[in-house]
Amino acid sequence: MTSLSLPRRNSSASLLLFLLLCFLSLFISSDAQQLVPSQSRTLLRLQRLLEYPQALAGWSSATAFCSLPPSLSLSVACSGDRIVELVIVGDRPASPGGRNALSPAFSSDSLFTTLSRLPSLTTISLVALGLWGPLPGKVDRFPSLKTLNLSSNYFAGAIPVEIMTMSSLQNLVLSGNSFNGSVPDLKSLTALVELNVGRNRLGPDFPSLSSDLVALVLKDNSFRGKIPASLASFRQLQKLDLSSNRLAGWIPPSLFSLRSIRYLDLSHNTFTGEIPSKVSCGEELGFIDITNNHLVGGLPSCMRSNTSTRVVLSSGNCLNAGDLRHQHSDAYCNDAAVAAVLPPASKISGSKSNVGVILGIAGGVVVGAAWLLLLVFLAFRRARVEEPKAIALPKPVATKSLAQDSTRTPAEAGHMYGAARTETLGSIPYRVFSMEELQVATNGFDPSNLLEDSARGQFYKGWLPDGSLTTVRSLRLNQKFSPQSLPQYLDLISKLRHHHLASILGHCIFGSQDGSNTTTMVFLVSEHVTNGTLRSHITEWRKREMLKWPQRLAAVTGVARGIQFLHTVTVPGIIGNDLNIENIMLDKTLTAKISNYNLPVFPKNKNSKVLQGGYERPFVAADDRDLGSIHNLEQGEKEDIYQLGLILLEIITGKPTGSKNEVDSLISLIQKTLTDSPSDLKEIADPTIRGTYAVDSLRTAIEISLNCASRYPNQRPSIDDVLWNLQYSAQIQDGWASSENLSIQV
Repeated sequence: MTSLSLPRRNSSASLLLFLLLCFLSLFISSDAQQLVPSQSRTLLRLQRLLEYPQALAGWSSATAFCSLPPSLSLSVACSGDRIVELVIVGDRPASPGGRNALSPAFSSDSLFTTLSRLPSLTTISLVALGLWGPLPGKVDRFPSLKTLNLSSNYFAGAIPVEIMTMSSLQNLVLSGNSFNGSVPDLKSLTALVELNVGRNRLGPDFPSLSSDLVALVLKDNSFRGKIPASLASFRQLQKLDLSSNRLAGWIPPSLFSLRSIRYLDLSHNTFTGEIPSKVSCGEELGFIDITNNHLVGGLPSCMRSNTSTRVVLSSGNCLNAGDLRHQHSDAYCNDAAVAAVLPPASKISGSKSNVGVILGIAGGVVVGAAWLLLLVFLAFRRARVEEPKAIALPKPVATKSLAQDSTRTPAEAGHMYGAARTETLGSIPYRVFSMEELQVATNGFDPSNLLEDSARGQFYKGWLPDGSLTTVRSLRLNQKFSPQSLPQYLDLISKLRHHHLASILGHCIFGSQDGSNTTTMVFLVSEHVTNGTLRSHITEWRKREMLKWPQRLAAVTGVARGIQFLHTVTVPGIIGNDLNIENIMLDKTLTAKISNYNLPVFPKNKNSKVLQGGYERPFVAADDRDLGSIHNLEQGEKEDIYQLGLILLEIITGKPTGSKNEVDSLISLIQKTLTDSPSDLKEIADPTIRGTYAVDSLRTAIEISLNCASRYPNQRPSIDDVLWNLQYSAQIQDGWASSENLSIQV
């Protein structure tokens, strides 16, 4: 009897335990996953307002929103029965012309009215969703909000002043929109650690901010004037990006020695004067970019060269430090008497007399004013002398100076002025050729010298009197193009001179033969690089010495610099270039040069707006691709990045990339190797370069190549990011090569 009763008791206890566990499980599950019904309805309304983006596909009234697995495009976090975090990343990044914007039925006011029904939100991140319109003041209806990210949309107008009252805000990211006007006074937001309003139209006043910021990004706006002295008190600041604005004056020395600073980008502004030699750099400062300003003199010891822990970029100034091939003469930086307004940096830093400084400034202002009056007088006099007498141009024309482009706005001219000076050629002056010179150079345009005859024009090989080899390209002028605008367009052409381009050396204007005295042809004379293509230097081992990793890395970095120049030398940039590896030439010093790039577009009249039409093709032979379609500016830039990624993959693997499917397969293989067995990366590398690379240098290059060659254009990096990573890879390589530790075997 006893033996039979024991199992019965155990069975009853097990049943009770099972029922208890089921009840607890049901209770816990219900408590964790059930939202307040109104919050679920709000999310479904949000799905409709956003016009059913892919990231929200499949949402319905039955969706357990709090149980959705987080992904790169969607994350919903709950606390109890309330939503506290909402992150949605769409596939509608901001692009020229607004082609990715939501429909006219969209209302930004309705969007934030709906979001305000989720009052517990601490994070709102709505990225690349095509949102447009003004940012409404009701954005302040979230008392606990810590992160607001609305980047890569089409928001326009002023940033609402109500943001000033959002005391809990820690991260404010509004980059990649069209906000304009001044940034509200954010000094009271002491919790704010990140402010990113880059790539907007904000300005001109520098914003008033809390000194507790950790990251401040104001790049690609219209901020003017001097950097405020108050930045010296930002002791928590780690990242400061003020690039591509209109900031001027002296760079405060204290910026370089901020206690926490790690990343400092002041490039593409109009800073003047010297950086005092006694300036010290913060211990954490790993990246400094002061390129494309008007700086003179030397550099402090902590900025004179790159190290394994610090990258310093300083080209495009008038410095007497670093590689002088990438610097201009002092006259370039003093051409508007800017340097006369202030005394030398050494006197400012060491002066004990305020009176002396004041007198120096006053005297400089007087001298500067006198110079400006003289320059205005000379410009006026020259303009009168060069005033055209008739619409038609004579044949052949060989004018010695080109008219300034009066169609550019001051902003566009400033952009071009800053970009065009980076690594531009200075040894061979641009000139105007006569038709007789070109006849001699090409042997009367002999068919044996014809290199190409296509929609891009005819290309002839030619020899100049000094023996240098050139390419002469003939282009027929479009009949609808005004001959009066030709000198201005050729002024744009004359800017296409760079260390990493097969640069244009000059032109010749040729008229018709029927006595009408009108221009019909333009000939462009450019460098002809003869040392083979980049591909030939990594594949034709029987004919050439194969490039090792440092040489390959230097070559592709040169290509990136050339692309950066093309994207910034004119407004809009020169995009959609034919960057096939066969069009990358190497000269005798193994310097990479892009040989087949597009020509700039030209505005029809001075009232034309960038990216809003009003551009024309000066030449009949120049098709849409040759000019770079301005209607797809961002697409063209991303296509150039993709082509650069293919070049990177080929110099790493030593194999042609093939079709798009083959590229995708290769990328999948490399990504799997990076994730599963990084040590096997050496199996991917071209056997020719084994033993010549640092593993981390190769890995960095592989990672950036995968990003560039992404099938999704909005995931491809900017050319500035690519260049930074390539330079970082080179720094790793240099440190490895100079090390005495030979234990690294690849």
